[in-house]
Amino acid sequence: MFTERLNAIMAALGLKSLTLAKEIGCDRSNIDRICKGTRVPRRNGKSALRIAQALYTCADDAGKTDVLLKTVPCEDASSADAIRAAVLQWLFADEPEDSSPGTPAENKNGLSVFGQRLNAVMELTGLSNARLGRLMHVDPSYVSRFRNGRRSPAANPRMADKLCEILLRQADACGRLQPLAALTHIPESALTAQSAARAFHGWLFDIAPEDPSPLIAGMLDQIGSITETKKTPLSFEAAAPADVLADTAPVYHGQAGLRRAVLRFLGSAAANKPEKLFLYSDQNMDWMVADPFFRAQWATLMSLVVTGGTEICIIHNIDRDLTEMAAAIRSWLPLYPSGRIRSYYSRIPNRGRFSHTLFLCPGLACVSGANVRETEDGFGLYRYDTAPAILAAQEKAFRAMLENAGELAHVEQAADSGGFCEPDETGLTVLGDTLSLATMPEETLLSALSRAGADRKTRTRLLSLCREGASALARTAQSGFLHEFISLPPKEALINGSVPMDLPGLSVFYTREEFSAHIKNVLALSEAFPQYRFFPLPEPVFPEMRVLIAEHTAFVARRSPPAVVIRFSHPTLCRAFADFSDRVRSQYKQDRLTVKNKLETCL
Repeated sequence: MFTERLNAIMAALGLKSLTLAKEIGCDRSNIDRICKGTRVPRRNGKSALRIAQALYTCADDAGKTDVLLKTVPCEDASSADAIRAAVLQWLFADEPEDSSPGTPAENKNGLSVFGQRLNAVMELTGLSNARLGRLMHVDPSYVSRFRNGRRSPAANPRMADKLCEILLRQADACGRLQPLAALTHIPESALTAQSAARAFHGWLFDIAPEDPSPLIAGMLDQIGSITETKKTPLSFEAAAPADVLADTAPVYHGQAGLRRAVLRFLGSAAANKPEKLFLYSDQNMDWMVADPFFRAQWATLMSLVVTGGTEICIIHNIDRDLTEMAAAIRSWLPLYPSGRIRSYYSRIPNRGRFSHTLFLCPGLACVSGANVRETEDGFGLYRYDTAPAILAAQEKAFRAMLENAGELAHVEQAADSGGFCEPDETGLTVLGDTLSLATMPEETLLSALSRAGADRKTRTRLLSLCREGASALARTAQSGFLHEFISLPPKEALINGSVPMDLPGLSVFYTREEFSAHIKNVLALSEAFPQYRFFPLPEPVFPEMRVLIAEHTAFVARRSPPAVVIRFSHPTLCRAFADFSDRVRSQYKQDRLTVKNKLETCL
C-alpha cells in the first residue's frame, strides 16, 4: 500500500512530515493526512510526482541516497531521473494504474515567473534579445538573463518602467495588443489607456511586494557597475564658488541656506585635507537630491575630500525600512572603493518630532541644525561654527552616537581581505563566476603562480589565503552547510585561456590541465563533506563578483578594478540577503548525481 511504503521511506531517512512538506511547498497538514492514509494521491497526478521528487531531494540533501536505494530497488543508481522514477514506481506498486500521466509542477519562483512572462511577450511581439537590448541600452546577454529567469530589473524602477513602455509600444506597433490582452488578462482598452504601463507592470513583475530579492539583486548590480574613474562631475571652482568659501555667516536659513552651508563646509574640507569628517542627518534628503546641479557639486566635493586622504564617518538615518537602508548604501557606493568611508547605523530609536543635522570637521568647522520635522525648507536654522570649544563639544556628541552605532558596510581592498571563504557555524552560500580559491588544490595554485612569475610575497599571501579558505570550508561544512553556486565556462573559453582564477590582486587564467585538477578537487570535497554542495550555473549571475551569504553577515567581493570587498552586518539587511540566497538555492539546486555528471564533462 502507498501509505505504508511512504512511511517506510520516511522512517529509513529519518524524515519528518514538516521537512517533506517544506520541500514540496505545501502545508504540513496535507502530508500528515497522506501519511495517515486518509488521502492517497493519484498515481500519475502532480502530487505523486512532487512527493517522489521531494523524497529523492531530501535523501540527496542529507547524503542518504544509499539509504533510499536500500529501500527502493533501482536498476540505474547513477541516474537521478532513474532513482526518482523508481521511487514513484515503488510507492504505487500496489495501487491501480491511472489513465493519464502527470507532469512536473510549475516552478513558481518569482524571478522565473518574470522570465517566463517576458519571454512570452517578446515572442508575441517578435523582439529579439539584441533588439530589446538596443532599445533599453543594455547588453543582449543581460536581456537573456531576464528571459531565463536569472535576473529581474524590478529593483531598478527606471529600467523596469522603460521595459514596460518598450514592450507595450512594440505590441501596439506590430498590431499585437489583442493577443497581449489575452495573455495578460488585461482588457485591450486598458492596454491603450494612460495607466497601461502600471497595469502591465503589475502583471509582468509578479513578485510579492515583501520579497527583498529584487532589491538585493539591484544593489549587487550597482556594486558590480562601480568604476575606477577619477574624473569629478565639476571643477572645484564650480563646486565651491569663491563667494561661498569666503562667506562668514554664522547662521543659514531654509533648504537653500543648508545647501550653501554644506558647500562652504565641504569646500573648506577639500581645500584643507583634514584627517576625518563626521556626518549625520535624519531630515528629508530633498535638500540634497532635488537640485541636480547641487547634487553634482556635492558629488564633486565628496570625491575631492576622499581622494585628498580624508576619512568620512557617516551614521546613516535608517531604522527598520529595508528600502531606506539599501538606498543609503547605494547612494554612497561610488565612494566605497576609496576605502575611506566608514558607514554606520544608529541603534538609538528616532523619535520623529525633530530632525537633526550634524556635519563636523574637527578643528575646522561644523554645520548643525535641530528643526521641527517637515518645516526645514521654510523655517530651518543651521549654525555654522568654527570656534574650537564648540567643535570639541560637537565631536564629543558625535562620538557618543558612535558608541551606540553598528557598522552598516565595511570596505577593504580585495587583496588585503582575510580570504573569501569565511567560516560560519550555521552555513554559507556562495555565488561566483569562477571556481573559488578555497577549493583550489595547492599544486594548482603553485603551478599558476609560477607560470605568472609571481614574486615571493605574492606567493606567500595567496598560498596563505588558499589554506585559510580550505580550513574555513571544512569547518563550515562540518558544523553547518556550504553551498557554492558557480558558473562553469564554455569549452571555447578554456581553449582560449580566458577563464580567470579567483586570485585577489592578481590576474591569472586557467590552463585546461589546471581547471581539470580544480574540478577533480571539487568532486573530492563533495565526497569528503556531505554538507558541501557545488551547484554549476549555466552563466554568471553577477559577473566579476563573488557573493558570500551567512546568517549574520554578507560579503560582496569585486574581482575587477576597483577590487574591493564590502561586508554587511545589519540584521535586517542580512535577513534580506538570506532570503535572496534561499531564492537562488530553490532556483538552481540540483541533486548530487546530476552535478557529478556535469562536472565530469569538464575533466
